[in-house]
Amino acid sequence: MIRLIFALCLSVSIAFADTGDTTTIQVHNNVDMTWYGHYKKWGEFPSGGSFRKVLMHFDMGCASSGCSGWDYDVHILLRNRTNKLDSNLVLAPSYSLDGSSLDSIMFSYTPTFINVWDSIIGVNNVANDSLTLILYNDNYDPFLATDTQYVYLANYYNIVYDSLGFAIDSAYVASDTTMYLNYTDTYDVYEIIEDFELGRAITPYGTYMNPANGSYGTNGYNENWKHRYTYDVTDFQHLLKDSVEIDAFYSGWSSGFSVTLNFEFIEGTPPRTPIILSNIYKNGAARYAYNNSTDFEANQMPEVKVATSPNASSFKLQFVPTGHGAAGEFTPNVSYIAKINGSVVGGETMWKDDCGFNAIWPQGGTWIFNRANWCPGEAVPIFNHEITPYITAGDSATFDINFSSFNPSDDASYSCAVHLFQYKQPNFNLDAEVLDIISPSLKDQYSRLNPICSKPIIKIRNSGAEVLTSLTIEYGIEGGTMQTQQWTGNLKFMQEEEVTLGNLIYDGNKNTFEVSVSNPNGLTDMHQENDFMSSDFEEVPVYKNQFLVRLKTNNYGGQNSWKIENSEGEIVYSKSNFASNTLNADTVILGNGCFTFTLDDTGGDGLDFWYWDNIGQPDGTGFINFMYYDTISVFKTFHKDFGSRIVHSFRVQNATAIEENIIDEFEIYPNQTKGLVNIKSNIPGKEKSLQLFDINGKLLLQKKWYDRDTHINLSNISNGIYFIKITTSTTFRTVKIIFNSY
Repeated sequence: MIRLIFALCLSVSIAFADTGDTTTIQVHNNVDMTWYGHYKKWGEFPSGGSFRKVLMHFDMGCASSGCSGWDYDVHILLRNRTNKLDSNLVLAPSYSLDGSSLDSIMFSYTPTFINVWDSIIGVNNVANDSLTLILYNDNYDPFLATDTQYVYLANYYNIVYDSLGFAIDSAYVASDTTMYLNYTDTYDVYEIIEDFELGRAITPYGTYMNPANGSYGTNGYNENWKHRYTYDVTDFQHLLKDSVEIDAFYSGWSSGFSVTLNFEFIEGTPPRTPIILSNIYKNGAARYAYNNSTDFEANQMPEVKVATSPNASSFKLQFVPTGHGAAGEFTPNVSYIAKINGSVVGGETMWKDDCGFNAIWPQGGTWIFNRANWCPGEAVPIFNHEITPYITAGDSATFDINFSSFNPSDDASYSCAVHLFQYKQPNFNLDAEVLDIISPSLKDQYSRLNPICSKPIIKIRNSGAEVLTSLTIEYGIEGGTMQTQQWTGNLKFMQEEEVTLGNLIYDGNKNTFEVSVSNPNGLTDMHQENDFMSSDFEEVPVYKNQFLVRLKTNNYGGQNSWKIENSEGEIVYSKSNFASNTLNADTVILGNGCFTFTLDDTGGDGLDFWYWDNIGQPDGTGFINFMYYDTISVFKTFHKDFGSRIVHSFRVQNATAIEENIIDEFEIYPNQTKGLVNIKSNIPGKEKSLQLFDINGKLLLQKKWYDRDTHINLSNISNGIYFIKITTSTTFRTVKIIFNSY
């Protein structure tokens, strides 16, 4: 159900040796992020060297005050010191009185008093507190304090009391000094800092993760909850040198989360060497208001001209948008189009349509609802566009990003990072890379798809300048049989593809999956450092071959369907068209092998979701589990708040066949009855035992008999599904009976 990953203890090493060595730098260490804050830390990064891969691992947990129950965006920003200075014209005041610089001030250098009436002592003179007067009279440094004086309040009326405490008059307390404010023109000089977004994640609705919440501990979470987000930041490596400030900006307004940031530097040669990074529009990941298309294109993301380097040979546009505000967050089908020099270079629909299959589940809020390019608890998708054919190095290029037109019914804004990367020419002509292992894997982001016992899924990339059309893939379990598969396709430079491999042979000596690629286009790979990858994995559970799939539907049974597939993807069992609010128990009999159970909910809200009850549209409560009907015991229970889908793989070993003599010895009929159930046997004079169980495994009836036949009557119990278990000294048999008295 829920993947709970503890923070990895990563050491810091600054030593560099052979190609492929890895150095890990930690910047933030379990830092609390609360109440809309910038959490800035300095990291000491390598001063030199070349890295084929730089990964940033963001481990999110609860803040020490607990997790927030709301979803907020977290931006990890690289604050690049440019060594360029700028200044603003400012006016330096000639004085300040208690921190304020009014146009004129009147005061007294001698102490002043206020008359107050006291019922015991009569009139009492209370001294006024002193005021701090600071003078700024240095023409060379107008903000330098040159003198500090203490003065007193003046120019007010002091009340005069009679002997009974009645106010009868007032006396004016005059000032002895008046000052008039003068300003000196000066400049506030500062260094220009460019913020670049390394990664963005959305916090989950942390109600279930927070120990202070009443539902804490009931949904699989504990105080050690962590979730890891990993970002490929190889293209930022020219800025991740020496001392660099990294900002974790948390946009939340309640409680919070914690951030641990580790950077993993893997020595070697990258596909291409970055030389310049620029923000196309605002600095870092900024907000852009959306009122209408015309205003957005004219005032938010207008066409801009950007200079390019004559030393650059390759270019990439990176766009990371997320929609916010009531309309910006929930308006679907809004897309963007990116243009360079008037030519369309790409575009995407800014919408996540699979939030119900979230890797962090369940959550306390509306986590299943799809949103504008983000889901609560997930990393934000990054859109990359290779734009080299559209740019002439050394010339300026015009950039323009347009959104499809819509009329927001409420507030709408988009948080966007828009980066232009400029590189040297590709470092390799022919380079196939293993980019990732999706399954088998222990990575948090793939937890919904793992563990597996059948076909691995990997991600490859063409990291060479030539188009990649063929590849040899070798894979297997460490210490076991290595299998080979040929891939064919058409991948341009830096394009990626997921590849499903053949069934895995589980004969290794360690739970580690290994995969390597070779022979790109039938030739030798020019860069073999990135040809191999491995991942640890968890083994799937092993079940008996005969069990029941028990599904209790909620108010929307028609939204549910389930299937069991074998390792070849063939459906061996399936069920759909369920009635609402009904308990269904379907018998599954499997042979040896690997199987995957999938339960789908087309409504995307599982079998129970709190939100519908809160708005007066209750969806009811269901459940899904597996039961052994020989022992009448539930052995696998799935969480009812699962979103859109459950995927669960398992293995059957040493499957027991249904013995023909057991079938012949007993005949139990009818399977659907209005009350009477007959049991016939060909075993006379031998003790036989009968037990009747309900669908929850509760024993309702037990009897013994010695004759051939017997019967039971169900008419005095409720309609439903029941199990009859027949036992002899050598055999047993369990059958399902559906009782309906109508």
